Amino acid sequence: MKKTALYLTIAQDIIDQIQAGSLRPGDQLPVEKELCDKYNVSRMTVNKALSSLVYQNYITRTPGKGSFVNAQEPVVRKNIRQEGHNSFSADITSIGKQPGAILQEYRMIRASEYPRMQEKLHLDPNDMVHYIFRIRTIDGVRVALSHTYIPCALLPALDITVLEHSLYQYLDQVCGIHPHVTEYAFSALLPTKKQQELLQTESCALLKSAHTSSAECGPYFEYTETFYAGNRYTYYFNLDSTNPG
Repeated sequence: MKKTALYLTIAQDIIDQIQAGSLRPGDQLPVEKELCDKYNVSRMTVNKALSSLVYQNYITRTPGKGSFVNAQEPVVRKNIRQEGHNSFSADITSIGKQPGAILQEYRMIRASEYPRMQEKLHLDPNDMVHYIFRIRTIDGVRVALSHTYIPCALLPALDITVLEHSLYQYLDQVCGIHPHVTEYAFSALLPTKKQQELLQTESCALLKSAHTSSAECGPYFEYTETFYAGNRYTYYFNLDSTNPG
């Protein structure tokens, strides 16, 4: 078994202290020399551990002052190999947090209004489509902007009251439809001012995830583009099928 790098072990120990509440938002971490003595490692190793914590948004390092614990926002990792078929709500519930959705817009549109979606779902220009725009939340914190398109021919009626909850749960339990993701595409981009306002975040990179889903043994059912705040949600792909975690 591959041995975990020392700096990752140190970083995880500090994360455990933050999550346990022994290190609270605003608390200052021990200086580098004290951390070197505590963990019996070099300053380079400590510096790598602190840099890892900064990257994961657990701490902020201020030159001349030290390292301080950030107010924690949820950071979620999604394994698209292991969990590619799971909904956002299922992913968040599985880690003991509360998923949410804030409906921003719902309307029926013609497929021709968004050619990219029309192409992905193999629709004719005049086909009608449900368009759903929601802000997705974790424990009340805004983490993503989601734009979903579903052909009306495949879902003739939609109870819009469910759109501030789990759409996939509604499809599963009420409609007997079980979408399965067939394709992912990812890109990184800077947020527009409007996206920053909706996500209630300072300027940070967005991760755009575009996926196409199909119904079981059926046609393409859904196309969704989701813009995640990059410091709050991470996708990863595990190449080791023997170690899905």
